[in-house]
Amino acid sequence: MNNPSFFAPFAVTAPIFLIILLGILLHWRKVIGDEFIASSSRLVFTLALPVLMFRAIVMADLNLAAHLDLVLYSVLAAALAALVSIFWAKIFHVSEQAYGAFVQAAFRSNLGIIGLAVCIAAYGEAGAALGALILAGVTPVYNLISVLVLSKGKAPDWKSQLRGIITNPLIVAIILAIPFQLSGVRMAPVFDDTARLIAQLTLPLALLGVGASLNASLRGSINSVVLQISFLKLIFLPVAITAGAYMIGIRGDELSILAIMFASPTAAASFVMARAMGGDALLTARAIAVTTLGALVTISCFLYVLDGLPLV
Repeated sequence: MNNPSFFAPFAVTAPIFLIILLGILLHWRKVIGDEFIASSSRLVFTLALPVLMFRAIVMADLNLAAHLDLVLYSVLAAALAALVSIFWAKIFHVSEQAYGAFVQAAFRSNLGIIGLAVCIAAYGEAGAALGALILAGVTPVYNLISVLVLSKGKAPDWKSQLRGIITNPLIVAIILAIPFQLSGVRMAPVFDDTARLIAQLTLPLALLGVGASLNASLRGSINSVVLQISFLKLIFLPVAITAGAYMIGIRGDELSILAIMFASPTAAASFVMARAMGGDALLTARAIAVTTLGALVTISCFLYVLDGLPLV
């Protein structure tokens, strides 16, 4: 990016959020329905997004060892974000019913869709590769802590959770890509072209699905708990995480991509997990809706500050 204009970041984020708004409109007009949301989400999660991340890492001109500090810091930041959310819920007396959903919605970012979409729009394939590395490190932390805060004192099924992490298509794709990247082996042109076409399905399908799933969530009141989640998710936590990264010497595109990933709105997976584990699914759905729309402004501001001012 590196454009000093205040409105330049909106040129990066606006197309992403316009597709989300298109998804809302198409669902409202009944052009696409719940079946589309379910089937497109499966296609994105099991095929298109794993292929995108595999290709991004394999084909990127990166020294993976040079970015190990970024991944390790991201893992630590995800865990600390969860702790801050837990303390916030205790200090501000979030109800027992809303507690697990509050914590999860406040710290769990939509890395795989919104985060990667902005990274790709702003930094191209290098952004996709670095974003994928952060996702690989942070996703297990998100899953494990989400289970803990939503279990309500019950013993979690750790065996099932571990199996879910090991077989997660996104994690598998990244692990398979790392040996290719380290060895310097690249895909043959015919396979690279095929992978590129499959990867190009990811963002349009995923963003339309996000918008369509938001349509119902936008109906209803926004209470103080949702506003607290939004403040933590979009402002407080990403500012703190980015400031911490800056203080330990993370700079350049790494710093901007880290900020984008952690400034992303509440993950759609939070709703699925909250509903499955008896958490406050309605609160989660509203938090996803509000943070997704609010992220247009906050992520754009992060991009302006980090790329437009002499911080990186």
